[in-house]
Amino acid sequence: MPWHHGQVALADALRPLRRLFGGGRRPEAAKPLRAELLSIERLEERARALAASFTLARDPRRKARPFFSRLEDNARVLREAYRVLADDVHRGEFVPPAAEWLLDNFHLIEGQIRDTRHDLPRQYYLGLPKLASREMAGIARVYAMALELIRHTDGRLDRHQLVRFMVAYQTVAPLTIGELWAWPSMLKLALLESLRRLADETLQGRNARLAADGYLTQIGGAEDTAPLALPEVLETAYVVRLLQRMREYGPLVSPVRAAVEERLAAQGMTAEDS
Repeated sequence: MPWHHGQVALADALRPLRRLFGGGRRPEAAKPLRAELLSIERLEERARALAASFTLARDPRRKARPFFSRLEDNARVLREAYRVLADDVHRGEFVPPAAEWLLDNFHLIEGQIRDTRHDLPRQYYLGLPKLASREMAGIARVYAMALELIRHTDGRLDRHQLVRFMVAYQTVAPLTIGELWAWPSMLKLALLESLRRLADETLQGRNARLAADGYLTQIGGAEDTAPLALPEVLETAYVVRLLQRMREYGPLVSPVRAAVEERLAAQGMTAEDS
């Protein structure tokens, strides 16, 4: 089975980033690829279940999803995240560990993007079997498999695990030679998709922290002692930043802290949970 060392390197590098990104509501960005972590035996069960459930489209080229435009969009988002976070570092701004990881490993990410563009011709991809089910219509079967594997392993990939997953799948539904050849590229693309979603998440956290700073600056310069209205949605990063910086403002922000704690209580949380 084709396998390149690059996927393992990217997967290994991705692990700390997945652990370090915090939660919070994401009204715009797609949710990270996270699901229940499965043992190798349960991954085999999952592979067989996928094989039994997937229905293939009659014509793989008809209504195929815009696969390569998504790759280019992922590359754009990752480059933008790198630029923004690098600027923060140059200005001496705080960056979370996840952002430091992205800055340190961006050369690896760019290398994987270049390799994928080179190794997977567009016409070749169009000929790969595509799924027909409504929610996954137009997605290459082997790419859907890669996404599912990333979801249930937290991006922790190794050769033994991959072989057993693929063998288990093919006990129910054999893959084509073309799919086996494309499998390494599909894994890279799935990891890049996961990384893009995590980059979206860290940029949202950054924006939330900046919004919290702006909120406190407004309070510090306001003559009216009545607290300003809090955002309708309190993201985790926003709340954490508020609670961290309220110490700088003393009694001036006591009404704000009370309002934050009231909002958290309504969600069944406390300031210590944030």
